[in-house]
Amino acid sequence: MRRGLVLSLSVTALFLAGCPSKPKTGECKSSDDCKEQQGYGKICVQGRCQECGADSDCQAGFVCRQNKCTPRPECSQDADCGAGKTCREGRCTAAAAQAECESDAQCGPGRGCESGRCVTRQASADASAAAAACGGEDNAVHFGFDKADLDAPARTTLEKVAGCLKAAKGARITVEGHCDQRGTTEYNLHLGERRAESVRKYLLNLGVDAKAVKATSYGKERPVCSEASEDCWSKNRRGVVKAEGADRS
Repeated sequence: MRRGLVLSLSVTALFLAGCPSKPKTGECKSSDDCKEQQGYGKICVQGRCQECGADSDCQAGFVCRQNKCTPRPECSQDADCGAGKTCREGRCTAAAAQAECESDAQCGPGRGCESGRCVTRQASADASAAAAACGGEDNAVHFGFDKADLDAPARTTLEKVAGCLKAAKGARITVEGHCDQRGTTEYNLHLGERRAESVRKYLLNLGVDAKAVKATSYGKERPVCSEASEDCWSKNRRGVVKAEGADRS
């Protein structure tokens, strides 16, 4: 009897050992564990189901960055670009001209150094006024709910803004990211940061001086509309380009 009981328990233990536990949501031991899990990538990377673990996991024209497939950058170093161009944030852009100055002391009386150029103080004020007219709420771009990507109308608006900013040289530019009233303060600050950064990067791709542009987020703290409606919320989901006084430090 005892021998039969021991044998039965041994068989049961072997049976249980042969049935691996089902991976938890998003967890994996191999990529096979990811195939049936909805809403997760199909490649197992360090115990988690991800979109990719290497460039070879992505389709042609894409590379793996932080386990996400993203468009392959145009360049990774200056050598990838032609003569007279440099690699900036994955794109080949015209090489910046050598700076005329680094501080006000190099420019002489009544002049200051701004964005590497010596300008008169009045020219600086004129540039700030011209840049202010380029952006503002009248030229704000808007985003979809919980989105930070730029649609076609937003890109068209920013192309006009960038042209205006490049003509109004010398001013410092701030890109503000805003959200609607829904969601937590912390989440909206992060979302606003992503929106501001999308606008900033697009302006740089259009040739606006990177040293003159910074991004900041106000989350849901500065709405332009306070009604609880989709029409109002859509107005608050925005990116705004604004001019600041020229940096004379």
